[in-house]
Amino acid sequence: MQATARMASVVSSTPPARRRLIRVVRLTSTPLAMGFSITWFAVPEAHSDSFLQRLGLVPTGETDECPDSLISSARLDTGWRVLSYNKYECPFLGEKELSSLSHHHDVIACTVEEHCMDSTATLWRVGLRHWFIHHDGSGGAKGLDATGTLPACFDSIRSDLERKQTEAGGTKANVDYLFDIPLAVAQSIVGFKHDEDSPHVIDGTFHVLTQTSTATEQSQPKRGFFSRLFGS
Repeated sequence: MQATARMASVVSSTPPARRRLIRVVRLTSTPLAMGFSITWFAVPEAHSDSFLQRLGLVPTGETDECPDSLISSARLDTGWRVLSYNKYECPFLGEKELSSLSHHHDVIACTVEEHCMDSTATLWRVGLRHWFIHHDGSGGAKGLDATGTLPACFDSIRSDLERKQTEAGGTKANVDYLFDIPLAVAQSIVGFKHDEDSPHVIDGTFHVLTQTSTATEQSQPKRGFFSRLFGS
């Protein structure tokens, strides 16, 4: 049975970025080889244990204050569990796997590549992309692809960031506000953004994970294992 994820906006404002130095560097006029290159996912907390176990992910016993390890996970008080993969494009969670897993519950997926200012946010539901938002900033601060049944917060987020882009000088500006549109939409739903402190992360803790087996839809999750770890 498909889970009904809480799709209402959960974040009206966010605190300063937790690693603002990198954020500032990417907005300067001098191109530097710095920035985030990551992928993250979010699933409803009620289905998070089975989601992680289907992927063969288990805790190492280590924790992080920020998702700096290759694979880590955190519970949010917004009702979501975040899975962070600290590289661009996750090898064990591609379109095929996301389509299959979304038959069990909603899955939100985000990719972030700040070196070429490329960002995406997608909601997978019942095997299909329910909505998809993509910005390719490699040619400058322009262009946005948005398809599907977009969330209610999309229009206001897009309008706000497009206005800021225009005020900054449009395509001639040294800042790309459009890059943040997909990520801000996902943040509004989940309560997490890769480069900002999140007060929604329970206990401010990310649990480091490792993959012990190949993800299969046939794997049977063990009841209670992750529930004991995360205290749910």
